[in-house]
Amino acid sequence: MEIILASSSPRRYEILQAHGITPVVIQPRADEEIPPEMDRSNAEAVVKYLARVKALDVQAQLAGGGAGGKDAKDRLPSLLIAADTIVYCDKIIGKPKDRQDAFRILSSYRNRSHEVWTGVALMDWRTGEDDTFAVRTRVTFGDYSDGEIWRYIEDEQPFDKAGSYAIQSDWGKHVTALEGDFENVIGFPWPAIEEHISKLAGEAV
Repeated sequence: MEIILASSSPRRYEILQAHGITPVVIQPRADEEIPPEMDRSNAEAVVKYLARVKALDVQAQLAGGGAGGKDAKDRLPSLLIAADTIVYCDKIIGKPKDRQDAFRILSSYRNRSHEVWTGVALMDWRTGEDDTFAVRTRVTFGDYSDGEIWRYIEDEQPFDKAGSYAIQSDWGKHVTALEGDFENVIGFPWPAIEEHISKLAGEAV
């Protein structure tokens, strides 16, 4: 399977490689801000919107010859995948601004559950045919000390991660329950993506 990955995330790239796919990577340049008129309590709508914004941006780059060169239509795969992941715990939790913000966020998860949402936009960038969907995973953490939080922040530097943690890192030991896809928490729910790819291919026949 040949895929264009509209993302600069090394974790999404690694998940695809783990499933035997080495994608062509094109980084979106679009503004990823949530529009002020959008309901920020609707995590599903937010991640679907952001994933689609990324897909449309890379489609425009390809169509204009700005990514992949002028012969992109002949040389690159048709299927483009964009994704966006957010953590929702009473509100949308983004990437931490600094060490104190990371501590505040990680403290808020103690002995409770939160949701991880990933929006995925699949697109045939040549025709514009698309399928946008979202996947939810519910994560529950147990108890942990302030010292464990600070050690994780110092060791892992989680400032590029939505929600301030990577479940595949040492922080995953604090998970007491997980409902849904593990890879979704990393940011790329491959089983659902593969299912939707098959559906999109079937509709195109």
